[in-house]
Amino acid sequence: MNDVMPSMVPGFYRTHTGATCAALLRERLQWFWPDLRQQKILGIGYATPCLEAWRGRGALCVSALQPDYVLDGERGELPHQDYENILCADPALLPFQDDTFDRIVLLHAFRDEAHAMTVLRGASRVLRDDGRMLLITPSQWCGRLRQRRTPFAREPAFGARALGRIFDQTMLHTERRDEVLFLPAQWGCRSLQFGQVTDIAGKVLAPGLGSLSLIEVVKNSYSMLSMPVQARRRVWRKRFASVPEGCGKVPPPQS
Repeated sequence: MNDVMPSMVPGFYRTHTGATCAALLRERLQWFWPDLRQQKILGIGYATPCLEAWRGRGALCVSALQPDYVLDGERGELPHQDYENILCADPALLPFQDDTFDRIVLLHAFRDEAHAMTVLRGASRVLRDDGRMLLITPSQWCGRLRQRRTPFAREPAFGARALGRIFDQTMLHTERRDEVLFLPAQWGCRSLQFGQVTDIAGKVLAPGLGSLSLIEVVKNSYSMLSMPVQARRRVWRKRFASVPEGCGKVPPPQS
């Protein structure tokens, strides 16, 4: 899987199409979590446009940008300089204490399956036990193909099996799902109203075929990590291996 072009992500949300796409995402995020007053929210990857859904509404919003998304590498400038709580941080080494945040939003945060596990483990560490995370990723069914002129075209599209492996290894559990962008962004994001209408029509006429999947997950502290298959094979061979002659016999009683 090719990495997302760093300069493409911030630049996309500066266009009319990107701004409308972010507005549609914020609308769905508010449907998931309508009232987050007095709560702490963390954005990982490039989730700053989504955090505007709760900014200024009584919630503390913090954006942890991946180092690749820092603009102007020579001067080290961050996008959204007017955002008061923004920092550059490796998602695997977030500079926060354990159990700090009530909600976490992940957008443009994954490069591949292994990287997704690393990011989610780091996010789970700073998430409270009763907290919730929301993953925004391209859907498996032509999500990247339809959004080929956006940053989503270069992101991994996880299927049900891949997501199952990721959540099992990171001890997470799916709570709710939603989807947006049933048309290419150049068409569906011409205006917010048009995007809302096409998304509603898509959910009625073609459910499951949205370009972007929104997956809400919670911690599954009581889940059991599966044992490696190789380890089970070694146990099987050891248990049923042939016993050398003379071993295991009970010696006769001495007189």
